[in-house]
Amino acid sequence: MERLMPCIRKDIKEVLRTGKIILFPAVVIGIGIMIMGFTVIFSDIPDELVSQLQGFDISSLEEMMGTLYPKVVSGSIGVYSYYIGVFFSLVAILVISGLLPKELRKGRWVLPIEQGYTRRDFVTAKCIVYGVFGALSVIIGYLLYFIVANSFMERNMSFGDAFLHALVHGLNLFFIIAFTLLLSVCFKSSLIGAISMIATVMVAPDIFGIFPFGRYLPTHMLTFVYDSRSDYGELIGPLLLNILSLAFTYVVAINRVEKLNVSRN
Repeated sequence: MERLMPCIRKDIKEVLRTGKIILFPAVVIGIGIMIMGFTVIFSDIPDELVSQLQGFDISSLEEMMGTLYPKVVSGSIGVYSYYIGVFFSLVAILVISGLLPKELRKGRWVLPIEQGYTRRDFVTAKCIVYGVFGALSVIIGYLLYFIVANSFMERNMSFGDAFLHALVHGLNLFFIIAFTLLLSVCFKSSLIGAISMIATVMVAPDIFGIFPFGRYLPTHMLTFVYDSRSDYGELIGPLLLNILSLAFTYVVAINRVEKLNVSRN
């Protein structure tokens, strides 16, 4: 811990200095404003058509709008969760996938290692700082969206459920960011790790959600918040698999980093 804490403080300063302290919350809030705006605008379209086109059957349009941008809290916040899971994850992956390889390439670990720090310290600190920062951004954004949605939408979700779902989605982003950082040093090119995570986040929940065994896979934690589910027992298996997978990836990444050359170019 004596070595890890200075590394954590260094990465916190990096988050502040590089503007990521603004970027991540801005993306979360921007997505929320976009979904709220679409919900208000598109939910009024069927009513306008009824007044303009007397006798015109718009039931299918109303059903489509209600599915895409429901005016029910649990449904709307599920849509918001999906956009966070896809677009915020995409931004986070693209922003952080090159951080560790860049530090290695530029030899920024040389002097600290000579002073007694280890490569494990740098990797661990990066995962903690960026993972927690991403998770907190999502948790706060989720709860803010819930509060605003409650002010004008049909209420069918308690604050307790919203808080638990916010924590679950925060964990989702923590895992996504941590996996991205670790995979970036597991391969020769950080692009491979980034593409792997993007494919997992965008494709896996929909594909595995079709099969019964999908509820036991790590990606079910994403599906859980997308659907605003309430059977929290479903999360035990996916959470344990996420932790075990992260631990395995961490060991592989540390072993890989230990073998890399960190000398200045």
